[in-house]
Order: sequence, then C-alpha cells, then structure tokens
Amino acid sequence: MGHLNFLDTTPSLPFLPLFITILVASQIPLGCTREAHSSNFTCIESERQSLLRFKDSLTDESNRLSSWTGGDCCSWKGIGCHRTTGRVVTLDLRNLEQPELYEVYNTSYHCRSCLAGDQLSPSLVNLTNLRYLDLSLNNFSGIQIPTFLGLLKDLRYLNLSDAGFVGEVPHHLGNLSHLRYLDIGFSSSNNIPIDNNLRSNDVGWVARLSSLEYLFLRGVNLSNAGDGFLAVNMLPLLKTLDLENCRLVVPHLLHVNFTSLSSLKLGFNQFLNPTLPPWLRNLTGLQDLDLGANNLDDKVHDTFRQMTSLVNLELEGNHFDTSTLRSICNISSLTGLSMSDNQLQGSIPSEIGQFPQLTQLHLSNNRLNDTIPSSLWQLTKLQELYIAANALTGELSEHHFAKLKELKRLDISDNLFSLHVSSSWVPPFQLQYIWMGSVKIGPRFPNWLRTQKEIEEIDMHNASISDAIPGWFGVLSNDTSGIILSRNKLEGSLNSFISVADVDEKVVQMLYLLLNHNHFTGSIPEDLCKLKTLIYLDLSNNHLSGRIPLCLGNLRYLRILHLGSNSLYGQIPGSLGNLGELISLQLSKNRFDGKLPPSMQNLKRLRFLDLGENRIADTIPAWIGERSSHLEFLTLQSNNFHGGISNTLCQLPYLQVLNLEHNDLSGSIPHCFKNFTAMESTEPGTFPYSNNSFVDPVLRNFKAGIELEYSKTIDSVKSISLSGNNLVGEIPDEIMGLVGLQTLNLSKNHLNGRIPKNIGNLKQLETLDLSMNELRGEIPPSLSSIYSLSSLNLSYNKLSGPIPSGNQLQTLNDPSIYEGNIGLCGKPLLNSCPAGESPTENGPVLDDKGHSESDFSWFYAGFGPGFSVGVVGVVGILQFKQSWRYALFKCVENAYDRIWVMIALKTARLRRNFH
Repeated sequence: MGHLNFLDTTPSLPFLPLFITILVASQIPLGCTREAHSSNFTCIESERQSLLRFKDSLTDESNRLSSWTGGDCCSWKGIGCHRTTGRVVTLDLRNLEQPELYEVYNTSYHCRSCLAGDQLSPSLVNLTNLRYLDLSLNNFSGIQIPTFLGLLKDLRYLNLSDAGFVGEVPHHLGNLSHLRYLDIGFSSSNNIPIDNNLRSNDVGWVARLSSLEYLFLRGVNLSNAGDGFLAVNMLPLLKTLDLENCRLVVPHLLHVNFTSLSSLKLGFNQFLNPTLPPWLRNLTGLQDLDLGANNLDDKVHDTFRQMTSLVNLELEGNHFDTSTLRSICNISSLTGLSMSDNQLQGSIPSEIGQFPQLTQLHLSNNRLNDTIPSSLWQLTKLQELYIAANALTGELSEHHFAKLKELKRLDISDNLFSLHVSSSWVPPFQLQYIWMGSVKIGPRFPNWLRTQKEIEEIDMHNASISDAIPGWFGVLSNDTSGIILSRNKLEGSLNSFISVADVDEKVVQMLYLLLNHNHFTGSIPEDLCKLKTLIYLDLSNNHLSGRIPLCLGNLRYLRILHLGSNSLYGQIPGSLGNLGELISLQLSKNRFDGKLPPSMQNLKRLRFLDLGENRIADTIPAWIGERSSHLEFLTLQSNNFHGGISNTLCQLPYLQVLNLEHNDLSGSIPHCFKNFTAMESTEPGTFPYSNNSFVDPVLRNFKAGIELEYSKTIDSVKSISLSGNNLVGEIPDEIMGLVGLQTLNLSKNHLNGRIPKNIGNLKQLETLDLSMNELRGEIPPSLSSIYSLSSLNLSYNKLSGPIPSGNQLQTLNDPSIYEGNIGLCGKPLLNSCPAGESPTENGPVLDDKGHSESDFSWFYAGFGPGFSVGVVGVVGILQFKQSWRYALFKCVENAYDRIWVMIALKTARLRRNFH
C-alpha cells in the first residue's frame, strides 16, 4: 500500500553538508562565520559595495539580510572573511526556515523566507577569494544559473540545490577546477515544492572538475547528454555521486575510474543492459548504493556478495528475485535494505535474520507468501518494517513484537494477517507510523493504541472494527498528521472524537482524516474547522445528518472534500467557494436543495465534481465551463436541473465523464460536444488520485442498467449520460467523433431523426442506450462493427427495416433490445424480413432525400391494404352524411393525383438508373 511519508526526509548522509562546511572552513582562516561577531578590522570596501549590489538584485520578503548595513561587511549575517586579509571567503545564504508541514502540500505555497530575484548581480565576481557559496533552498524560479559563477576560480564549495533555477546548466561551471563539492540538484528531501527544470545536454564540463569529491545532480535532466556517465567517469577523486532521476542512459562499461566512491545513487535512470554492471564489484568501499527503478536483475546472484562494506542498499522497483535477496543476506554490515516492488516470491528467507545491525527493511509490493520467519522477529535494532501488499499469512501476537523495541514505522497492510493481542498489551515500542490496512484487528477498537504517544500517521482501514471510537483516541491525543479508519463499522458520534475545544491556541498539523464507509451518526462537528491544515477530508458513506458547517470554508488547504452518501440537507453553503485548492468535491446521495452558490465559481482547480442524487433545483451554471476548465468528471444526475444544456460546457476539453441524467433538461444536445478532447482519446486520463489507496474518489456509472462504482480505475472511464430528460432534436453527428467513449446513454428523451450512420466509429463503446425516444429510419449497419459492445437498447422508438446482423450484434440476441419498434424485422425478432431485405455491408442505398429504396418497398406493400381498410371504415358514415361524401371524394381525387405523380417520377428515376 502506498502512503504519504510526510516526514520521511532523512538523507542518506545527514551530516554531509556540515562535514563539507568544516572541511572547507578548516582551510580558510575566517574572521567571521555565519553569525556576526566583533572583529578588529573592517572588510574590503570594494567587496562591501559588491555585496550591496548583489543584495539589491534580490527580493528579500522576510528581511533576512537586515544585518547588511554599516561598514563592516564581515559582521553581516552569512558572510565569512579571512582572518588576516579581511577578504570575503564565505557567502552562505541557504534558507534555513522550512515551511510548516501543511504548507508543503499546498500547490500555491509561497515561500516567504526564500530569497528571490529576476536576475542575480554579477558583482559577486569581485569577490575573488570566495571559496564557499551556498544559495540553496531559495526561489530563483524562472532564471538560469548565472554564467558568471564560472569566474569564481577559487570556489571549493558550490550549492545551488532546490533554488528554482531552470534551463541549461552553463558549461562555464567547468572552469571551477578547485571545486570539491557541487550540488545543483533537486533533493527529494526538500520540503519546498519548487519544480526543478534544469537540464544539461552536454556534460563534458563535468570532466574538467578534476578535484571534485561530491557531485549531486539529482533531478537534472540528462536525457540528451549521451556522454553524461562517461564524463562523470573521468573524476577519480569522487566519494559521493548522486545522479538519481536524471533520465540518464547508463552504458555497459567494464570498469570505472571512481573506485573511491562511498555513496552512489543511480535510481530512476536507464541501464542499457538489464543485468548489474560488472564494475560494481570494483567499488569495494561502497557504503550507500541506490539502483532503484531501473528494471535491473541479477542473474548471476553474486554481485552483492563481494560488496561487504555496504551499509544502505536500495533496489526497489527492479526485477530481483528471492535468490538475490538470499545472496544479500551475508552482508552483515547492512543497516538499510529496500527491495520493494520487485519479483520476490515464496517465503521470506530465514537468512533475513543475519542482519544484526538492520534498522530498515522494505519488502512491500512483491509476491511473498507463507508466514513471517521467526528470524525476522529477532532483528532487535529494526526501526522500519515495510512488508505491505504481499500474500503473507498468519496470526500476529504479542510475542512476535517482543524484541522490536526500536520499531518506529510498521507497514503490514494488505496481507492476510490477523492481529490477536490482549486488551492489556503494552507494546515494547513507540510507533510513529502505523499502517495496518486490511489486517483483521477487530471487532474491538485496539486498546494498545492508548500506549502509543508518538503517532504521526495511522491507517487501519478495512480492519473489521465494529465499535465506537473511545474518548481517549481524539485527533489531538498525539500530534497526528493523518488518520485512516475507513471501511470499518465504526459507530457513534464524531463530536467526542474530533473535540478540539481545549487547544484553541494550538495549530494541529493534521493533513488527512478519512472516516468514510462507517456507521457514524449525528452532525458534522464544527470542531473539524479547527483542523486548519486539513488537505483530505472524507466522511462519505456514513449516516451523518444536518447541514454542512459554514466554517468548513475556512479549511483553505483542502484538496479533497467527500461528504457523499449521508443524510445531509439544506443548501450547499457558499463558504465552500473559499476552498480555492479543492480538486475533488463529492456531495452526492444527500438531500441538498436550492441553487448552487455562485461562489463555487471560485473553485478553479476542480477536476472532480459530483452533486448527483440530491434535490438541487437550478439551471446548469455557465461558470462550470467558463471557470472550472480543468474538470474531468461532472456528475449532476438525479436532481432538478432545468433549462438547456449550456454551450459553455463545451469549454471543458479534459472532461471524460458527463452525467446529467434524470433531470428536467430541455432543448437539444449541443453540437460542440465535439470539443471534449479527452473523449476523443482512448488513453486514460490524468486524474491525480486515480489508482490511489490513500484517497478514494468513487465514480458511479450505469452499465447495462446496473450501477457500478469505479474507484481505482476512474481515469479510464469515458462516458456521456443524458437519459431521462426532455431533450429534443437529432443526435449530433459530432458525438461520433468521440471515439474513446465507452458509454453513451441518451434514452428517455424526445430525440428524433435517425441514428447517425457512422456510429460504428465508436469502437470503444461498451454500452449504448437510445431507448424511449422518437428515432426513425433504419439501424445503421456500422453498429455491427463495434466489437466491444456488450449492452444495447434501442427499444421504443420508430425504427424500421431489417436489424443488422453479424459480428458483435449476433451475441446480443435479447428481443427486448428492439421491442416497441413495429417497423423492425429480422433476428432476434420473430417477424422475418421480406425476401431480399437485409442491410448491405456499406448500408442501404439512399436517394437524394436521404430515403432508402426499402422505405418505398414498405410503402408500396402497405398502401393497398391500408387504403382498403380506410374505405371500409368510413363507408358507413358516408351513407348518412352528404357533406362528408363531397369532402372525401374531393380529397381522394387530390391524393390520387399526387400519388400518381410521385409514382411516375420514381419510375422514371429507376429507369434512368437502370439504363
């Protein structure tokens, strides 16, 4: 099971920047360091002026450089000077103020403490003795790394990581021949959400940095740098190399020059050869190795046996099997091992107990089965145990965890476990992260949680708990950032569980609260509004009643708000329009009434809007198309929406599901539906929470008359449902261009005209329902070319002619599909067609009015008998009503003339065609 590890920001070498700082500083006799203190000299005036010009080029919103005044620049914050010469040798402007946890996940987060600027002043070039430069964790978004940095020839340390620089990395950095430490990457451990758009199409400049010992290019796009790995291979003094997520092509070399490496990170790249490179065996001093997500395997199973110095090994996202895991078990020095998302199968090897120093073991998302070997429970230093999403079995009891006193993170979700402990059990550990989704824990709420005082995240969804949440388990019992208790049978009120009245002054950094699919009753407590950092809130599928608290609009970071399938009533509060970050809003299956508040047009980021099955009485507002242009799913079914379908809906190019059925809509279907670009594609959409076990958006859609729920695969659904309205006019031909459609339901309207003859273009169509309209003419033969069609309903229209046969239509042999169309004939109906009446491969031949010859054949066949019955029916009346006789004979005479003229023209046309 995937989780959001909100605090998992520990780098593999946590003290490396400090070490480098000490290393550089040890060679620089400083008069001042980062904090100002008294000195017996003032700095060089020309350098002071250069620093002031550099400051002027910066935007300093939080006034971090307020100390940059006066004549002694060596006393300024971030400035270090040489003890004897007074020259500036250190410029450390690293942003040390990290954002609050909840701000990290706010897409519009603004880094107030960051230095910024549209252009950095080249005045730094005048600092000719500068050896240490750190601009990391700032936000120079949109500008390139300045080329003038290549003129700072004395630099030993350069850190520009996570600073927002974009574009091509200047090759001028290759001039820094004394450089020992270079970091221009994007660190996944960084909390500030700045996209790193750096690239380097030619990495030859790296080979000139002959003194380099530490190189961090994580996240820099090297996909076009064919020489990338070869250039790095020219650096014999390297100790740390981080090329993770560089889209780099790693060639199959026999040997490398950087044999002094102690840390190597090559995750998320592409190896030309899927087997482990042979040069890895030469890195005998390697302590930290990351080869994750490279589709590698180890057919020899001996590469890792020789790497006896390894401390941390990350191999997740490859094709390693259980034999590889066994070969690793002899590396007794390992403290961290990650082999999640591989091809491990069978039992966990008992040799796993040969890691006496192991603190982290990640084996999730494999095909492991059987019970956990007893040797694993002897790993007394284990802090992280991730074995989720396998097929492991067994009953876990108190004695299994007896020796795991250091355990902090436990993920055993999505296995076949049951947890059986006594109600008085006091675990030997203090867990921070507890993930036990789909583990049988209930029926009682686990009392041992009361002893856990450091919980940050807890997931016990689908844990068979049938109980009330005890009072001691409030959302503020710990500094908990997330709680998932969905899909249990929890009952009672939410009031005591979410009572925060006693901590009004405390900002609780809870990011998500998922309690959906339980049996909670009562109203939504207003105390929820005090959880101001909430990002995901799901209370759907409970028995909640009352109105939505107005104060929910104060949760300005909220992205997911799901309150569907409850008994909530009243109008949708206008305060929800304040939720500018909202991506998914689900309020379906309640009793909301009135109109939609105009403030909802402020929800510009919405991608999923479900208001179905309520009592909303409104027209479809124009702002849905004009302001919510990112919508992918719009479901308004079973309400009281009236009026026409606005053309503004056609301004939703990403829309892949439109459900307006069972309302009171009138008018025609807009021809501009052709603008639904996403429905023209057969590729899945890009909804961010699809196939996500953390957030659970549910899309309800009808297929073959059965309501289906889509959750993990909603991004693949393409559907238009307009059934049960008062729509008129013809079916627009433009809809036939939406070739990705899987469901088209236009039933129970007043549509007329013909079924578009090119309906066969909809090759992905699985459900087609055009029943209960006033459609006429033949069924297009192209319908038989839709091989995916599994549900068809054309009943109760005015269709005529033979039913197409062949291909997929032969399997749809239920006569009710076509009932109520008295003019249809052929299988599966009992009435057969007259001889020679069957659709051709390309359909019937139409005249210039759009009529087929079969239309006239039916006319001729029915004209005589119909006329005779009509005469017999009125002849009696004509005996007694003279005025009727005169009118009738006059009408017959006129009709006689018109009919013979039509027959004559038709006969002449046929003769011309024949000759």
